[in-house]
Amino acid sequence: MRVCGVELTGNEAIISIIQLKNGLYDVPKVRAAKFSLPDAINTDPLKKFQFEFSQLMKDYQVDTVVIKQRDLKGKYAGNPLSFKIEGALQLVADLKVHVLSSHYIKEGLSMAQVKPDIREVGLKQFQTQAMLTAFAYLEQQAALSRQN
Repeated sequence: MRVCGVELTGNEAIISIIQLKNGLYDVPKVRAAKFSLPDAINTDPLKKFQFEFSQLMKDYQVDTVVIKQRDLKGKYAGNPLSFKIEGALQLVADLKVHVLSSHYIKEGLSMAQVKPDIREVGLKQFQTQAMLTAFAYLEQQAALSRQN
């Protein structure tokens, strides 16, 4: 199973792709670590953003996209543009997209015997939350399959 973790910040979708195969995790080198939406008003930039993201998911044969949930209100509320980006990602055809709560992610990370180190897997520091979101999802899925 290959999963893309996404953290939405401002006008960017920061990504990290992780694969779980035969009980081993693999973090492939990917041509893009983040996608930006420079123009939030017009339709064409949003369609281009969605197409580029979709194409990357096809090229790297990603099964599922998991997005770290942002707060709707309060001090740590998500940027309104990030919700537009989330909608664009959720509407990509033929792609399973889940929005994961902080609680779900924390629970998934607690199941892991060892947490991955961002430097050891060759990712950039800014990709940490995206990687941990994907890793937590894979841990939760592995736990579910062990129960069945």
